[in-house]
Amino acid sequence: MTVHALVATGVNADGQREILGLDVVSSEDGAGWLAFLRGLVARGLSGVLMVISDCHAGLRDAIASTLPGASWQRCRTHCGAVKK
Repeated sequence: MTVHALVATGVNADGQREILGLDVVSSEDGAGWLAFLRGLVARGLSGVLMVISDCHAGLRDAIASTLPGASWQRCRTHCGAVKK
C-alpha cells in the first residue's frame, strides 16, 4: 500500500518557519488536499499571502477554494521536473 504525506509549512511574521500541518493519506488527490487545507483553516489558519507548491491540479484547486486571495507559485524544485 502506498501512502502520501501531506505537509504544510509556513513563515510567521518573525520570519521563522513553522510546520502548519501534517497528514498521511492513501491517495494524493484533490479531495485529500481539499480536506487537509480545510482542516488547517478550521484550526485557525488565516492571512495566507502566497502558496508555493508543485503543479498538482487538485492541490491548486484546493488552494483556490480554501485560501481566497492567496497567490500561487510553482516551486523551483518542481519547475524543471518532468514526469516519467
